[in-house]
Amino acid sequence: MNTAIQSMQDTITSCMLQKIKIETDKKKARRGTVRGSSVIVGAKSYPYIPVVDMYFTDGDSVWCIVDDSQSTAIVVGM
Repeated sequence: MNTAIQSMQDTITSCMLQKIKIETDKKKARRGTVRGSSVIVGAKSYPYIPVVDMYFTDGDSVWCIVDDSQSTAIVVGM
C-alpha cells in the first residue's frame, strides 16, 4: 500500500479513536444488540454507524453512543 495513503488512514483512525474516547467519557457508551440495520439500546432502536473497521452480525452485542440528536447509534466497539 502506498505510504501516503497508509499515513492518511492512520491519522484518520487516530482522530476517530480520540473522538470516541472523548464522547465515551462525556456520554458513557451503552450496550446494544445488533438487529438487522439497527442497534437496540434499552427499549429503543437506532440505525447505526460503525466508526472503526469491525465485523459484527445480527444478534451481536456492541458498545455504542447515541448521537446528540438521539437518531443514530455510533458503534464504538464490541
